Amino acid sequence: MGDRGKTLNGPVIRARAAVLAASLVLAGCTAESASPAPEASATPPTGLAGLAATGGIGVRLALPTSPPAVFDADTGELAPLKGVPGGQRRTSLLRVGATLVLLDAPLCSARCEPSDVHVYPDLLGRPRSLGTTRSAAPGADRDSLWLIREDGQDTCRLQHVALSGKPFGPGTTASCHTVVRQETAQGLLIRVNGDGAQSEDVLIDPQTGRTLQQFPRIMAIAGDRLLLGGLIDFTVLDLRDRSRRQLARPVPNGSSNALPSRDGRLVAVEFVDPAWRGSSTQTRDLWLLDLDTATWRHLPATPYASPSGLKKSGLDWTDAGDLVLADAVVGAWHPGEAAWRLGRARPPAEFGQGVVAL
Repeated sequence: MGDRGKTLNGPVIRARAAVLAASLVLAGCTAESASPAPEASATPPTGLAGLAATGGIGVRLALPTSPPAVFDADTGELAPLKGVPGGQRRTSLLRVGATLVLLDAPLCSARCEPSDVHVYPDLLGRPRSLGTTRSAAPGADRDSLWLIREDGQDTCRLQHVALSGKPFGPGTTASCHTVVRQETAQGLLIRVNGDGAQSEDVLIDPQTGRTLQQFPRIMAIAGDRLLLGGLIDFTVLDLRDRSRRQLARPVPNGSSNALPSRDGRLVAVEFVDPAWRGSSTQTRDLWLLDLDTATWRHLPATPYASPSGLKKSGLDWTDAGDLVLADAVVGAWHPGEAAWRLGRARPPAEFGQGVVAL
C-alpha cells in the first residue's frame, strides 16, 4: 500500500515476483490441509428438505414463533411459553446453562423499546421477570446474565444479575448502543456501537472495563480462543499465549456466522448467500472448524437452497455434542456421522431467526 503511485524498478519487481511465488506455494500447502470446497453445480441441492425423516432424534427446540413456543421434532407438539404478551412482538431466545431466557419487546417504531427479560426455570411454568434490558448475554458461571440496563433516556449501565434476580453490585456506566454477547473465563465479549455501521468487537475485563482484545469482527469466542473474521480468511487467536493461526475460507462466497460447540472445541460456520449466482435463490452452506487441528469439515447435504428463507432458520448445539438445524425440517448431526438425523415433524412455517436446543 505504501508503494502505490510510485515507479517500481527492476529489482523491486523481481523481488515482489519472488514473494508472490512463495505466497502461492504457501497457499497451496494451506489448501491441502483443509477440506476442499465442493464444485459448484448448476442447481443448488435441495438439502435436508429432500431427505427422508428418520425420527427418534430426541430434539426439543424453543422457537421464536408468535407466541414463542417449545417444539418437539419427533411428535410435532408445540407448547407456547407462558407469560408472554400476544400479538406480533420482537423476541429473541438464549440459553444460560440449562435455563431458557426470553427477551420480548414491542415491535420497533420511531424508537426501539428495551426488552422484558423472562427466565424459565420450568418450561411449563410461568417465567421469573428480571426487569428490562437493551441487550443480554449468558454469564460464564452458567447461572447469570450480563445486561445493558437503561438508567435514563440516553444513559445505560452494564450489570451482572443472577438468574434468581439478585444483582451482583450496581453495575458500571455503559453506552446504550453496546451489545453484550458472551462471557467466558477470558473475559466478556461485547460489540461497541452494535446497532451502527461502524461496530467493533471488544473483549473486556468485566470487573474493570479494561480492553483485553479488540477487532473489527470477532465471530466467536470458544473457551480460550477467538475466531476472527477477515475479508478473505479467518484467524484463530489463542488467548493463552497470543499465538495466531490463519485459515483460508473453505468457500469463496457468502457472508458467515459462527456458533461454538458447548465444549469450545468446534465451531459451526454458516455461509449464506441471499442471491445465489445472481438469482433469487437463497442458499446455506455449513462447515465445521476443528480449533485443535485448524481443519475444516463439510457438513453433509450442504450447500442447499433454503425453502424457508435465510431469516427463518436457526442453529444450536446440544449438551450431547449434536449440531441442530431448524429450517423447513429439523435435523441433528453429530461430528463424524455420514448423514443428518431428521425429526418426523416439521416446524411451524413462520418462526424468527435463532433457536435454542433444550
